[in-house]
Amino acid sequence: MLKEIIQKVSYHIVKNRWGYTPGQLEQAKGTGLVDAVELKDMSYWIKIEPVCANHCMGTNYEGKAIYLDAMGGLIRHKCPPSICIHALSQLSPLAYSYYDHMLQRKDPNGMIFDTIACTDPGLDYGGLGACTFRVTREKMPILEQLRSILALAPYMFLWNRRQVGACRAVEEAPMSGGPEPTEFMRRLPLGEEELEAFLAAPKRAMRMRALEEFQDCRIVVRVVESQACPAGHAAGDEFILDAMGRVVLEENDGDVCIMALNRAWYRVMLLLERMAEGAGGDASFCGDLLDIPIGCYGGAWPLGACGRIMMKVEARL
Repeated sequence: MLKEIIQKVSYHIVKNRWGYTPGQLEQAKGTGLVDAVELKDMSYWIKIEPVCANHCMGTNYEGKAIYLDAMGGLIRHKCPPSICIHALSQLSPLAYSYYDHMLQRKDPNGMIFDTIACTDPGLDYGGLGACTFRVTREKMPILEQLRSILALAPYMFLWNRRQVGACRAVEEAPMSGGPEPTEFMRRLPLGEEELEAFLAAPKRAMRMRALEEFQDCRIVVRVVESQACPAGHAAGDEFILDAMGRVVLEENDGDVCIMALNRAWYRVMLLLERMAEGAGGDASFCGDLLDIPIGCYGGAWPLGACGRIMMKVEARL
């Protein structure tokens, strides 16, 4: 009986806090994520502790942790005054693993993948600094628990209308009026209306022209260093992608680990950006940033659950 009452209170707070209608709450409950965090779990926070930090551009010093509430929100008064985006960007997958353990009613402190490195490879690899974080679940001090309860208390009575955006930018987005598509563009796997909308935005039209101009270009992700890689990727291995960012299976010698592709994507995006900006002109695929190696997603070696490879990304015309 008490458990049912607590669950109803929890659902009510979720509905009001996120600005859901009753129907939307039911839709959200269908994902399972609403049930990952029960009311009693609100007395815990997610601790993201720098366990190896050298020359970090934020203030993520060893011993100075980042704290998230049980729903994944940054607890600002408990965090360093400056948090590097290259660290935060890597934490979302670990948060999902955290919620998966919660849904299984397992202790998240038993997570295998609990350690992650930021995207900066560090000074020795041509970067600026590097930081490795470990994620754990920790009981809040009693004063923090009270503070958390007080923050949620208004949503017992108030519905958060600010959570329902007007999405004016979407409504105002142009859907027609762009240039006429070329024969190449018409052969792309886009519907007629989708293609028209794609070309209606000048920046998307630039990318479409780049896809045509650089259709024979290959983006090469080259392994320059390998340490304890379970997938067997070694220095000298290459992963071949086309100008759309697709892995070209027939041009690759073997399988490619998703941990490598995950981290390589942002560097591939830089080359796609340069293609779009340089279409019809002088596209440059060289630069200091492109010369800096990047680590794979499992790159917290030797602290994490995986090994590490370092990669460089280049365009091959």
